[in-house]
Amino acid sequence: MPSAAIDRNYLESLLRDRKLDHTLANGGLTPVLARGSDPIRWLVPTGMTELDARLEGGLPRGHLSEVIGPRSSGRLAILVSALAGATSRGEAVALVDPLDMFDPVTASASGVDFQRMLWIRGESSGSARVSLSSEYGTLQKSLDRAVKALNIVLQAGGFGLVVLDLGEVAAQTIKRLPYTTWLRLQRVIEGSETACVLIGSEPIARSSGGVTVQLASGSRLQAPGLNARVIRARKVESDQYVRVPLSAAAC
Repeated sequence: MPSAAIDRNYLESLLRDRKLDHTLANGGLTPVLARGSDPIRWLVPTGMTELDARLEGGLPRGHLSEVIGPRSSGRLAILVSALAGATSRGEAVALVDPLDMFDPVTASASGVDFQRMLWIRGESSGSARVSLSSEYGTLQKSLDRAVKALNIVLQAGGFGLVVLDLGEVAAQTIKRLPYTTWLRLQRVIEGSETACVLIGSEPIARSSGGVTVQLASGSRLQAPGLNARVIRARKVESDQYVRVPLSAAAC
């Protein structure tokens, strides 16, 4: 057997031992799945066909990704759809909800199995979340507790999808966190089968192998849906937004 083939086989065996064989590149810069591997093992589909096609299958496991966009852009729809899909496959999922804004009725109607979901709820801040005192006081404490809870969940392992919803947390409050916060979280899940997703209004953080799903503000089209584009490794996959239709339950 040629030396190059032996070296490649040895490399593939090492990557499989570390559960990193899904990152092996086939002579280029685009990550590909190892031959014979199961795509679901390394990706968490969002359940939205058009978006999953742009994501090349779904959200990568073992990495930190983010879904960002303004209010009413479809952040909740993607979150609920991904959670529902994961629980329907028998996976355990977790949601860290620092402001206690998750709607279980909508999630249940969309197919989320709460017997397979860990829901970590913070304190509901109501209208106080837009006040200056809340932003610099209570909101910061809620964020710190949420990040600590996320770290504990990721260290515990066993979850296919873990989500931290910061969609209604002020961007300036999030930026006060040290950037090493996200580096530590990435190291916890590196090589694991857990996909960690941050939900926010502006870019927060993602790992080198993670993705950013950027959502545009509401469309003028009458049909319900969302506009999304995918950013991977600091590169926009397409300048055009993909139109994703939504069911009535997700709107």
